[in-house]
Amino acid sequence: MYFTEAYEPRLSDYNAAGNLSIEAILQILENAGTRHTMMVYDKVADGGVAWVLVDWRVEIGRRPKQFQKLHIKTWVHGRAPASTAYRDFIVMDDKERELLRAQAKFALVDIKAKRMTRISAELFGSYGPENDTAFDSDAPRLQEPEAFDTTQPVLLRRSDIDYNGHVHNTRYVDFALDALPEDDFMADGFTRLHVVYRAAVQPSSEVEIKRAATDGGYAFFLYADGKLCTMIELQIQK
Repeated sequence: MYFTEAYEPRLSDYNAAGNLSIEAILQILENAGTRHTMMVYDKVADGGVAWVLVDWRVEIGRRPKQFQKLHIKTWVHGRAPASTAYRDFIVMDDKERELLRAQAKFALVDIKAKRMTRISAELFGSYGPENDTAFDSDAPRLQEPEAFDTTQPVLLRRSDIDYNGHVHNTRYVDFALDALPEDDFMADGFTRLHVVYRAAVQPSSEVEIKRAATDGGYAFFLYADGKLCTMIELQIQK
């Protein structure tokens, strides 16, 4: 089952370069996926379990410009019984030209036991899963390097914390953007994003982010109380 919707970005969705910000892109995709979930009447949380985001992958062909209406298509793929499922996205403009595509990986988690649980065939089937995928291959695996270029503390704000009581998933990308060299941040030439969430960051945590250069961009590693929580890779068009 494909779910589609139109979205007219708000002024607050844009950055100083006049482009749709990376955080806004993730929020727009996340909200489209949530509305699809509501449409199929997925009341999974009522059963003591919840969908938890574990991986984001976004590839930007053309960065959406200011006041450009977006058309978002999303669908679910994977199989059941399993503990994870994938949600894919394609975003186009009014002329049906592709702007970007993305994929999110979710785990079904037992809230009380704090561990992954199986997705039933009934729950998975309610989404009308498709065989299509946004990408033909898996994203390259992210690994900690032996050395880092920079390390800096991250000061958590109250506004970074979501309704689950930990840092919202889109905020991690902002932490990475703040850790970029000034020239790369101002150039705003991002073409690819990959985020792997290993553990949630709590409000009371002492957080730091470490950066390492990669072939075509940077990798960031976020630590809370010394524990690796999130890995982020940004590809940048020079």
